[in-house]
Amino acid sequence: MKIYRPTYIRAFKCDGKACNSRCCRDWRIVLDEETREKYLRLPAAAREEIFRHVDESGQAFQMQKSGACPFLDENFLCKLQLKHGEEFLTAVCQSFPRVTYKLGAEVYSQAMTLTCPIAAILILLRDEPIDFEVVDELRARQVFDFTERLSMPADEFIDRQRAAIRILQRRELSINQRLKELCEFFGEKISVPVDFDALNHAAALAEVFGEMYDASLSVAKKNQLAEVYLTHRGNILVQLRGSFAVVLENYLVNEFVMRCYPCAFAGGAAFNSRVFVTAYRAIEFAAVLTTISKRRLTVENFLELLLSLNDKMDHSRGGMEAIKTFAELHDAEVFYSMMIE
Repeated sequence: MKIYRPTYIRAFKCDGKACNSRCCRDWRIVLDEETREKYLRLPAAAREEIFRHVDESGQAFQMQKSGACPFLDENFLCKLQLKHGEEFLTAVCQSFPRVTYKLGAEVYSQAMTLTCPIAAILILLRDEPIDFEVVDELRARQVFDFTERLSMPADEFIDRQRAAIRILQRRELSINQRLKELCEFFGEKISVPVDFDALNHAAALAEVFGEMYDASLSVAKKNQLAEVYLTHRGNILVQLRGSFAVVLENYLVNEFVMRCYPCAFAGGAAFNSRVFVTAYRAIEFAAVLTTISKRRLTVENFLELLLSLNDKMDHSRGGMEAIKTFAELHDAEVFYSMMIE
C-alpha cells in the first residue's frame, strides 16, 4: 500500500480545547454503516443511549440546539471515544481533518482540510514549502474513491500533480504568474496576451461571493460590493500578495492536493484549473472586503477568513457549486480576461 501525503500530517495532533471542538458542531455528523454495526453489538443500555441521539433519517446524529454534537462533553472531548475507544468514532470523526482519496489498487492520496483550525495553523503558517512523503499505513476510514475519474495510472497522476505543485511553489514568480503557468500546464494555451477586464472581474466575483454565502443579494448590493472591491483592490492586494505570500502559496498547494486536482471535478484538467483559479480569486475578493471592514488584515482575521470560506466550499450547498458554475459559463478567452491579470 502507498499513501502519498504532505509530511505535515505527521505533526498533527487534535486539541479540542484549542478550537472549542469546532469539528463537533454546526455540521452533519453521518453515522456510517460500519460504525452502526459496532453500536448494535454494545450492551442494551449503551446501545439505547447512543441511538436516542440519532436523527429521524437514521443516518446522522441529532445535534443539540447549540449546534454541538450530543456526545461532546464539557471538556471538549468525545464521550463515545472516552467510554468505548477510538474505534467507536464514526468514520468521518475518526478521519477528520484528513481527506483521503483512493487512486488505484493500494494507492491513495491524503491531505488535511483547513476547516480544522489546528490543521490550518500547521499548514498555512509554515515558512518552508509543503513537502511530501509516502507511507504504507492508512489511518482514515472515510475514503473517497476516485479511481473512475483518473484517465491515467495512479503513480502517473501523482507525478502530474506534483509537477503542478512545483509551479505553485515557484517563489521567484508572483501568485498571478504561477496561476497562469498552472493553467497553461493543464492545456489552456494563453498564447495571445489577454487584456484584464477589471470591471467584469469585480462583477463576476461579487456574483460568486453572493452565491457562496446563499445571500440572495440584490443586483444593487452586488454592484455596490463590486464597486467597493474595484476601488480598494489595488492597494490591499499588494499587501496581501506581499505580507501573506507564503500563506497564499501554502493555501494553494494544500487546496490542490486536498481536493485532488486536476481531477477534483468532472470536466478535464483544463476545467479543473479554471475552478481552482476562481476559488482563489474568491479568497482575494473576500480578503479585500474583510480588510475594509476591519481596517487592516491581520494573520488572525485572515486565517479566520480562510476557515470560513473553506467551510462554505466544503459544507455549503451553494459554495463550490457557485465557483464551478462560473468556470463552466465562459470560454477560455473570456475566462482569462476576468481571472488572470
